[in-house]
Amino acid sequence: MTRGKSLRSGRRRSTSREKSKQMPTLAIKPSVIAIWALVFINSVLIISSAHKLFKRSVDVQITPSKQTLTIEVQNGCGISGIANRISSNLSYLNYQVVGKGNADHWNYDHSILIDLTGDKDAAVERLRKDLGIDKEDLYLTKEQTGADVRLIIGKDYQSLKIYNALQ
Repeated sequence: MTRGKSLRSGRRRSTSREKSKQMPTLAIKPSVIAIWALVFINSVLIISSAHKLFKRSVDVQITPSKQTLTIEVQNGCGISGIANRISSNLSYLNYQVVGKGNADHWNYDHSILIDLTGDKDAAVERLRKDLGIDKEDLYLTKEQTGADVRLIIGKDYQSLKIYNALQ
């Protein structure tokens, strides 16, 4: 045996420089990055579109007061089915609709809200704001019906917040 040499002379130690040369390098082309970016963006768009498609949208934030109102909806504009649509939207938003039909005439330019009892001022005011009806179009009259409030839908029905509450 010679001095300085070991018995394991058949093996050679590799240096760190040689190890780095042995490891494969990642050669990512810009086109591959662009494709993956597009896949990611498309996935996000598809998921958000599907979420919007399957979610029942409510464009306005209407939260009825804790004090329940019974509402009678009347068509005062002459557009067929408008009382049904507004009634459905009110019901969906947890308002209690007890009647719907036609008003005494179809020449109402503005939608009006009629307080029939006079004893639920806070709830009526909240409903007025939720519908988007001006204060000038809120009336008070004492009338014995099965409703606390009567909503007469005028020719401005498309400006009511409740009109587009459901699509």
